[in-house]
Amino acid sequence: MQIRGPMTRGSVPLGGPKPRAVLATLLLRPGEYVSLDTLTEVLWPSRPPRSAVANLRTYIRALRAALAAAGVDHAGLRTRHGGYVLEVPAPEHDLLLFERRLHRARTARNAGRHAAALRGYESALRLWRGDVLQDLPGSVLWDPALTRLGQLRAVALDECLRQRLRVGDHGTLVAELRARIAADPLREDLWQLLVRALDGAGRTAEAGAAYAEARRLLAAELGVLPGTALRAAGEALFSSRSCWSGTAPDSRSR
Repeated sequence: MQIRGPMTRGSVPLGGPKPRAVLATLLLRPGEYVSLDTLTEVLWPSRPPRSAVANLRTYIRALRAALAAAGVDHAGLRTRHGGYVLEVPAPEHDLLLFERRLHRARTARNAGRHAAALRGYESALRLWRGDVLQDLPGSVLWDPALTRLGQLRAVALDECLRQRLRVGDHGTLVAELRARIAADPLREDLWQLLVRALDGAGRTAEAGAAYAEARRLLAAELGVLPGTALRAAGEALFSSRSCWSGTAPDSRSR
């Protein structure tokens, strides 16, 4: 998670984990008031020192100096009674920029501009470098924001996969889907995309084999037949290419 500025290049030294944790807490709540009590709980969750407030003020001064040295306008880091507010324009805050780019990608998708939508999704996802704040110890006070962001990223990844299928990016999509399925083999939506991508790439036999494997796994692990979307992908193979040796997938369930 970063603040961007005209002179920033790589990481900005902030003087240790505690100043970085202060900045992280403010960045997770851009434009919102963050109390000294909240910052104290993040930095010293069990037993804060008597000098906690003085230390926090020192960290804030150091942050302002570090941001200024990196060419980032720190005027948005404002003191409020008993706390602070950090206001950062969206183009200078990776998480806000991600949400803006994701919104634009979805707008293009909904308008049927699939190539533009794909570029938008890829631009948004390129902002990620691993998990948010993965190099800091963490705080329970961060968990709701981190959970929301993780879910937003996961949904964006799935939407990007579907967009790549729409524009016919079958070859590279197959390899990525296989890797995702290996990590989460019971996700029907990934199997459905894999069947369609293989079919779109002209690899009909592999598409049929993928559908059969998905059906076997779902039956063995969950005791269920494929759902509507996955079953439709399998039936499309049968109806268009008769790759099921004359037997429609899941015909026994009808």
